[in-house]
Amino acid sequence: MTEVGFDGERIRKFFRGDYSGKDELYVNELFNDKNNEAKLKVFLSKQFEEMPKDDDTDTKDLDHILYRIHYDINSKMPVQKEGTFDKVIKWTLRISATILLPIFIFFGVKNYQDNRLKKDTWVEIKAPAWTRAQFSLPDGSTGWLNSNSSLKYSGSFVSDRKVALNGEAFFDVAKDPKRPFVVSTKDVFVEVLGTRFNIASYENEKNVEVVLEEGKLVFNNTERTKSYTMSPNDLVVYDKTSKICSTEVVQPHKYSSWKEGKLVFRNDPLDVIARRLERWYNIDVEIKTNLSEDLRLRATFIDEDLEEVLNLLKCSLPIDYTIENRDLKPDETFARKRVIITKRNK
Repeated sequence: MTEVGFDGERIRKFFRGDYSGKDELYVNELFNDKNNEAKLKVFLSKQFEEMPKDDDTDTKDLDHILYRIHYDINSKMPVQKEGTFDKVIKWTLRISATILLPIFIFFGVKNYQDNRLKKDTWVEIKAPAWTRAQFSLPDGSTGWLNSNSSLKYSGSFVSDRKVALNGEAFFDVAKDPKRPFVVSTKDVFVEVLGTRFNIASYENEKNVEVVLEEGKLVFNNTERTKSYTMSPNDLVVYDKTSKICSTEVVQPHKYSSWKEGKLVFRNDPLDVIARRLERWYNIDVEIKTNLSEDLRLRATFIDEDLEEVLNLLKCSLPIDYTIENRDLKPDETFARKRVIITKRNK
């Protein structure tokens, strides 16, 4: 049911505490748009008129909103000079709280949302070594974080849809034509409206890789000297040192199969294999041979340990390998395991 230009049922559900993430996003945007103030007052006044005239406050079920407002004002919000909200509280205390409850809720929720968006807070999601983490964002976007990766977004995410990534992640972005979704790393950023893509940007690797599964995506380096509009199945590899981009058409699934617990190679050369083994097993790989790029591997591994994968490589390619155990560092932590790949003697 639409009332005075709003989805009244969504607002009622929010006030009752029976709402979804999309309902919360809708109310957030509604109460943060100053152009809606007059209409919202009309709507809330109408809700007051329709309220039962008895004293049975349990039927109104508004405690969760009042609690949230009071909690954020008293516990989380910085001390501020007296403003509109403070005056409303004092005004409300002088008159019957029951009569002015809809207006109190209006200003309370609005002030809560305004302050929350202005707060310089960050939410961080991490996937430690040997793990993968599934995540959901406030706008309905979802995704996965690969091993040794982290994702951060600010308290203003609802309005700006920006996240900062260190490592590798797969995103399934909720469509919103009015607000692009931006993923930034130290070296690049990508901008989308609604799409599925994988991005790998580890600090200790020389390249950034972006693979688009569906939708459209605009790739940029941080200096904005390189820009590329990607189509489905496109892979962009950005060299962080030379600042050169290369592109090719690929099978996107092999780049995002890690979220399903699969390590997939499709005609990949040894340097690519080594880099992906480093991510997957949290190791360092050193290649001490110059093998032709014509030597490539096609294989899929599911839950195999490192030595099983290395043995298959040895059987498939003319290589040998040694594994160096982790040494204890001066700070009493262990260094990562190291694999050295050499050319096999005939």
